[in-house]
Amino acid sequence: MNNILVLNAGSESEKIAVYTSENKKLKLVHRGQARIATKSPENRQDVIADLISKSPIKAEQLSHVGHRIVHGGNRQQSMLADQKVLDELSELNELAPLHNPPAIAGVEASLKLFPKAKQILVFDTAFHSTIDQAHYLYPLPLEWQKFAIRKYGYHGISHQFCSQTVAARLNKDIADLNMISCHLGGGSSVCAIASGKSIDISMGFSPLDGVMMGTRCGAIDPAIIIYLLENNKLTLEEIASALHTKSGLFGVSGLSSDMQKIEQAMAEGNQQAQLAHQMYCLSTAKAIASMFTNFTRLDAIAFTGGIGYHDQQTRLAILPPDNLLNLKIDSVANRQPSTDGLISNPESPIKIFAIEANEELIIANECLAHSY
Repeated sequence: MNNILVLNAGSESEKIAVYTSENKKLKLVHRGQARIATKSPENRQDVIADLISKSPIKAEQLSHVGHRIVHGGNRQQSMLADQKVLDELSELNELAPLHNPPAIAGVEASLKLFPKAKQILVFDTAFHSTIDQAHYLYPLPLEWQKFAIRKYGYHGISHQFCSQTVAARLNKDIADLNMISCHLGGGSSVCAIASGKSIDISMGFSPLDGVMMGTRCGAIDPAIIIYLLENNKLTLEEIASALHTKSGLFGVSGLSSDMQKIEQAMAEGNQQAQLAHQMYCLSTAKAIASMFTNFTRLDAIAFTGGIGYHDQQTRLAILPPDNLLNLKIDSVANRQPSTDGLISNPESPIKIFAIEANEELIIANECLAHSY
């Protein structure tokens, strides 16, 4: 019997999921979530301790603790946590400033709280290690590769779960699945998956790239940064803060990064909210269209993540009835997806799904892989 705790650390939150496992079959027994008022490691440790105290599986019973790490560099698989690895990951903090520091703080707290448990690091970037050079390199001076500048891609754990789920729903071997996975939430990315493996991803060198997001800008003309700096319009620190925390839906609407609040404002006639939503959907639609260039055959498109799974209005705006690709969302199924998540009309040449994300299950399975 294995008892597995999965930790998903955010900059201002901590989520946990607790699983038991017998004969390699996982059973979810508890979920928990809490806000974190400060970024201090001591506070995070207290929050994790309080969350696990409410679980039927207690701290001393845990055999494994799995951690979601957004940026793992070039690491291609999960691994045991130790201080050396954590120090190496800390060097990547500047590339994922919203994600890696709290995750590493969560691991350090967990090592103190659960010293007898195996601590497993699972990387969002690992799923994208199958992307080839033509897709992951940037058209920059060759010598810049010494700076490890390349497309890393993120949300890999979510895209991996989405692809496995769609393969099961289509009754296909994962190795025969070609699909586009759209993870839409506070952070968003669109991933091309061929033969069950990531081959292209909208996010790039950092989680700032790609489609428009909640507070992140997505892809913009790099000359904007040069212009602002050369003409002393803003400092580097001001630009970095704006791109990460004041752009996207929040920046355009001037209201919120929360899609529910954006849509509420739209219903009240707020034009800035309408513009933000339109830009978000156009950005995602363009990313989906660009991913088509990777395929000669496509089985499915799937929406996942908080917005992707729950927001029927946004899905329909991304793939409207008159889209050139002739993709057809069924209006009834879109309002209330069936248990298999299928939301496309039977006339659609490609099946369309809404899939509830479950990154914790992937992480728990990775923990099991370190049991044998």
